[in-house]
Amino acid sequence: MNSLWNDLGFAFRILLKSPRFTATVILTLAVGIASNTIIFGVARSVFFRSLPYPDVSRLTYISQAYPGFPEGGGQFSYPTYRDILLQNKSFDDVAAYQVEGPLALTGGNNPVRVAITYCTPNYFTLLGVHTALGRIFQTNEDRVGSADPVVVLSHAFWQRQFSGDPAIIGRTIHFNERPFTVIGVTAERFRDSLYEQEFGLEGNAWIPLGLAYAMTSYSNPADRAQGILWGIGHLKPGVNVHDARADLAALATRLEQTYPDTFRGYSLVARSLKDQLLAEFYSPAWILSAASAFLLLIGCANVGNLLLARLLSRQRELAVRAALGASPRRLARHLLLENGVLLLFSSAVGLVLSLWGMNALHAWSLSHLPTVIRLEGGGSALAASIAISLLTGILFGLGPALLGSRVDLREALSQGGRQGRGLGRRRGQKILVSAEVALALVLLAAAGLLLESFRKLASTDLGFNTRNLLTLRLDLRSARYVEPAARARFAHRLVDTLQPLPGVESVTLEGPSMLGRSTWVYIAYPEGKTPDDPESRLMMGRHSVNPGALENLGIPLLRGREITWQDTLDAPFVGVISESVARKLWPGQDPIGKRMRSAEGNFPWVTVVGIAHDARHGQRMDLNDAAAGMLPLGLRPQYDAYFPYTQRPNPGVTIAIRTSADMAAMSEEVRSAVLSLDPTLPVYDIALLDDRLAAQVAPVRTIAVLSGTYALLAVFLAGFGLFAVLAHDVSQRTHEIGVRMALGAQPYSVLALVLREGLLLTLFGLAAGFVSAVVITRMMQALLFGVSPTDPAVFLAIAALLLLVALLACWVPARRAMRLDPLEALRQE
Repeated sequence: MNSLWNDLGFAFRILLKSPRFTATVILTLAVGIASNTIIFGVARSVFFRSLPYPDVSRLTYISQAYPGFPEGGGQFSYPTYRDILLQNKSFDDVAAYQVEGPLALTGGNNPVRVAITYCTPNYFTLLGVHTALGRIFQTNEDRVGSADPVVVLSHAFWQRQFSGDPAIIGRTIHFNERPFTVIGVTAERFRDSLYEQEFGLEGNAWIPLGLAYAMTSYSNPADRAQGILWGIGHLKPGVNVHDARADLAALATRLEQTYPDTFRGYSLVARSLKDQLLAEFYSPAWILSAASAFLLLIGCANVGNLLLARLLSRQRELAVRAALGASPRRLARHLLLENGVLLLFSSAVGLVLSLWGMNALHAWSLSHLPTVIRLEGGGSALAASIAISLLTGILFGLGPALLGSRVDLREALSQGGRQGRGLGRRRGQKILVSAEVALALVLLAAAGLLLESFRKLASTDLGFNTRNLLTLRLDLRSARYVEPAARARFAHRLVDTLQPLPGVESVTLEGPSMLGRSTWVYIAYPEGKTPDDPESRLMMGRHSVNPGALENLGIPLLRGREITWQDTLDAPFVGVISESVARKLWPGQDPIGKRMRSAEGNFPWVTVVGIAHDARHGQRMDLNDAAAGMLPLGLRPQYDAYFPYTQRPNPGVTIAIRTSADMAAMSEEVRSAVLSLDPTLPVYDIALLDDRLAAQVAPVRTIAVLSGTYALLAVFLAGFGLFAVLAHDVSQRTHEIGVRMALGAQPYSVLALVLREGLLLTLFGLAAGFVSAVVITRMMQALLFGVSPTDPAVFLAIAALLLLVALLACWVPARRAMRLDPLEALRQE
C-alpha cells in the first residue's frame, strides 16, 4: 500500500508539472464523456423507456392504407371498425377513436376551445386510464345515435378551467351550447399521447364515440365511405404484430370483395403502439448516438496519441527506473495510475457537464417534444457516465501503459533523444491520426448531408406567397351550423367582415387545412372511366376556398375562371384543378368543361372550370413520414382540387389573412370580428404561416446543428491530433533534419518533407473515411430530402475542408523544421 500511495503521489506531481498536457487531456475526455452521457439519456428515452400504458408490448395501432400508400396511417369508417372488431383473429379487444372536431366550451364570457377525443369505452381500458374523480365511460353510454351526453375531463383541463373544483362530478357544462354531464377526471399522470401526436398539444376531454357524428358531422356511422377513425388493438397471447398485419390484410381483401364501391384499393395495417408514437425519433436518436460515440473515439484516439508522444519523450526516465530495479509490472502500474488520475478528473468534469446538459435538454424537451419523450438525468445518467468513463479509460489508457512497461534498456540509454527509438510506437500514432481523420470525415458527411437537406427543405418553392399571412382556425360544429347552407352563409359574412379591417389586404378561406400534417383528400376518376380501374383514380388534396383565394395566395390561374359566390349548393358543382391533375386525368386534352367524380360514395359530378399552377399545400417536413420511409406530404407529387366553400362547406375552416398591420393587434381585431358574428366561436391556432414553416423544418435543423457541432469538434480534434503528432515527430527527428540540412538540403525541401508526411496521413484517413461514409450515410436516407446519401458536392466540400485543416495543422511543425539551425540540431543527442 505504501508503494501504491507513493506511485499515486508521484503521478499527481508528474501531471502537475505538465499543466497544458493535463488540461488538454481532461477537457478532451470530459467533452466526450459528457456528450455520450447526454445522448445516452436521449437514446434511453427513445429506445428503452416503456410507454406509460399497461401491457404495452401487446398494444397495436390500427390504420387504413390508401391506394398507393401501403404504409398505412389513414382512417377507416365506423362500419369498418365493426368488421375489425368482429372478424379479426389476432386481437382480444379493439378500441376506436376520432380526434377531428374540437368543440367550444360555452356559457362563459368567452368561448374556450376544447381538444376532444371521441372514443369507445374500451379506449380507456386498453390505455389503463385511472380517474382522480368519478369514473370512465360505461358500455351502455356509447350507443351510436343515442349515446349519453357525458364527458371525462383531463386533470390539467379540470385544474385550469374549473380551478380543481371537487364538485365537478355530476355538473353540467356546455360544448357548442349542448349540455354534457361530467362523469370523471383522469389521473394527473395520464397523457393521451395519441391525440398529442396528431396535433402537438394535450387532449382536454373525452366524449363517447357514439356522439361524434352529431357533434362534428364527420364519420356517419352508417356510411362506409366516411373514414375518420383509428384503432387500438390488444393482441391475443402468442400473437405478434406480423401475425396481426397478415390477419388484417386478409380481412381487407374480404372487405374489398364485399364492398368494392367503398373499399376498392384499400387495406388495413397494424403497427406496434410504441413504434407509432416513437418511430419518428429512432433515426435522429441513432444519428446523434453514433455522432457522439464517434466523437468519444476521436477524443480517445487523440489522448492516446498524446500519451504515446509523452511516452516516447519519457523513454530515458523509464529506462533509468527499470535499471534501478523497477519491474515491468511496477512501471505499468505507475503509468496506469497516471492515466487513472487523468480519467478521474475527466470523469468529474464530464459528470458536471453531463448534469448541466441533461438539465438544459430536459427544459428544452418540455416545450419541444411530446410528453411521451422525457429527457431526464438522475441515477441513470450517473450510471451511464460511470460506465462511459470506464470504457474511455480502457480505450485511451490501457495501450500506452502496457507499451510503456516494455523498455529496451540498451536502446533507450544508448540513443537518448535521437530518432532511432520508438519507430513502432510512432507508427501507432500515425495510424491513430488517420483513424481520427476517417471518423471526422464520417461525421462531417452526415452533418453536411443533413445541412444540405435542411437547406433544400427550407428553400422549397411552395408555389404561393407566404409573406405576411396570418393564419387561424375556426370550427363550425354547433347546432346552428348543422346545415351546410348555414356554414356557407357564415363564411360569406366572415369574409365580408374581415376584408374591410384596417391593414387587411386579402382574406382567404383555405379549409380545412393549410400546410398541416394532413389534409382532406378527394379520390376521383374522370367521366368516361370507371372507378374499378386503379389507373383511372387519382387522390388529390381537397381545398374549400372562397372567391379570389387563388389570386390572394399568389397561385396563378392558367386557364378558365376562379370560384365565385354564385357557385352555391343549388348550382352545378364546379372545381379548379392544379395543372398536375389535368395532366394526370386528361393527358393531352383541355380539361375545361370536363367532369370528374368522387370514387367514394354517391357524390355529385364536378365540372372543371379552371386550371391553376401547381402549389404545395402539405406539411413540408414530418418525421413520422420519414420513419415510415415516405417523403413528407409537402415534397411528394402535388395534386390539388379547389372547390367553392359554398359547395363544400367543411365545419373545420382555416383562414389566411394577408396584412401589413402588427400581427398581435391584428389577431385581436380578428378575434373581436369573429365574436361579433358569433359569440360562441373560439378562434384558435393563430400563427404566421412563415412561423409554421420554420417550425416544420425545426427537427431537421436541430439534428443538423447538433451533428454539425459534433462534426466541427471532431475536425478540431483530428487537426489537433495531426499537429501534435507532427510536432512531436519534428522534435524527435531534430538530429536527422540537422544532418539533412548540413548535407545541403534546402529549407523548402524540409518543409515539403513534413507537409508530405502530414498530408499522406490525411489522405489515408480520407480514403478510409469515404468508404465508411458511403456505407453509413445510406442508413440515414430517411432524413434526407432532395439530396443523395453520396452527394458528390457534399463529399468534395468535406474533403476540401479536411485537407485545409490538415494543411493548417501541418504548417506550424513544418515551418519549425524548416527554420532549424543545422549546428544546433547536430549538437543534440
